[in-house]
Amino acid sequence: MMRRGSLPLPVVLLAALTVSLALAGCESAGSGSHIVTMAEQPTWHAGDSWTYRGRGRSGTYNVTRKVLREGVFQGRDAYEIDAGGTHYWYTKQLGYLARTSGDQVTRLATPPEDWQWPLQVGKQWSATVHWTDRTGGQEQSYTLTGVWAVEGYEDVKTPAGTFKAYKVTRREIESGASQEFWYSPDVKGWVQIRARNTADGDYEEELTSFTLR
Repeated sequence: MMRRGSLPLPVVLLAALTVSLALAGCESAGSGSHIVTMAEQPTWHAGDSWTYRGRGRSGTYNVTRKVLREGVFQGRDAYEIDAGGTHYWYTKQLGYLARTSGDQVTRLATPPEDWQWPLQVGKQWSATVHWTDRTGGQEQSYTLTGVWAVEGYEDVKTPAGTFKAYKVTRREIESGASQEFWYSPDVKGWVQIRARNTADGDYEEELTSFTLR
């Protein structure tokens, strides 16, 4: 016999099941949800600079890379960068274009090895580049394929502070050389770099200070 004011057992069970499913759904949504982060292509301005403490085959060093101007290099919109007296050109996608000494081009990348924006963990791309080096009146050319991957998004501690950064790797198929870049949107550049077996040898750099205009 059912007491007055009480609900039939099937109704109670149905209500309990409904609440249980609702809670499970909330828990699933909470545990399965995630924030997708992406880094858009930065814009550099004349006066922007980044100072690094590094270690390479010649020992320790400090270098400041400063944006001198926006210009056009061999028909491409680009940035001219001073790095300790040596000048470099990078595309607006931060791809390496050239190294210059006075009016002479001492290293040229054709086509430039552009970064592919926006950056997002899991993204991959590759680029085949023809490199030309000119030193002492001699010229040497070679073609290399770089395989790129955005491997992570993590905290990186440097003398300039701790930054959220995308870990981007580049590996050359032909030579086995590798580079690791930690790019921070807050800095609009790299906060840490590691390189192995490159044309410039093995080296590591970490950001010590920066200025953005």
